[in-house]
Amino acid sequence: MPTLVFTIAQNGYHRTWSRCIDSQRQYALRIGARFVAANRPSVVREPALSAWLKVPLTLRALEMGYENVAYIDADCEVRADAPDFRTVLSDSPHASVFMANGRSGRLNSGVMFVRNSAVSRRFYGRVMQSMTEKIPEKDRAGLKYENGNIIYCAAGNTDVNIMDARWNNTSQPELQDFIRHYTGPLRQEYRRPIAIETYSQLMKRVIARPSSQPESRSSSFPARLNTLVSECTRYYDEFRIPMDGAQTQAPR
Repeated sequence: MPTLVFTIAQNGYHRTWSRCIDSQRQYALRIGARFVAANRPSVVREPALSAWLKVPLTLRALEMGYENVAYIDADCEVRADAPDFRTVLSDSPHASVFMANGRSGRLNSGVMFVRNSAVSRRFYGRVMQSMTEKIPEKDRAGLKYENGNIIYCAAGNTDVNIMDARWNNTSQPELQDFIRHYTGPLRQEYRRPIAIETYSQLMKRVIARPSSQPESRSSSFPARLNTLVSECTRYYDEFRIPMDGAQTQAPR
């Protein structure tokens, strides 16, 4: 059964974070995994849809039969000496979903390692279900998109493991990390060529500005997200063709 490593790189991210995405592609090649950088279609008017896309695509990959799935944000650089992420899964055989804590001390969904199991499919199905539920302020404070829902759904869930911060370093410049996530205080470390930096600044003017994560998403948000999933998967065979004859199904 194949392993999938993927990222979401819509709205110009495939260019503005190209060095990071190249590092992810090389990492997938090194560990013998399939790789997808999903950059189509663009959703500049509602970036929340792009941020949420990682959740249904992870679930879809599991339903299609991938044995192991790694989701990595586009602004994450994988180090050349990063170990195979499947060692994290094998070291904890009784857990199925792995994330590191971010600088707020809560789970950060920028890097997610997943073992295919009934419980992992249930977890991502539960996150999808929570879209229109009221998420407590403590889970979504300081956040913009889907991360608050993941924190909320992971609370008390023994199937979700907290992994070493080296796998998703969001705040420690001196850490000998495996994946450096250029967010928050680390964002200033990332340097782009002038042409790409100019492009990045232009894209910021085009993309709708995000607001704080709302208490809940509108009742029409799931339908718009499902439409985006359908549009996106038309471009990428890795999300359309079941692996080894696996049957796509809803999580149980």
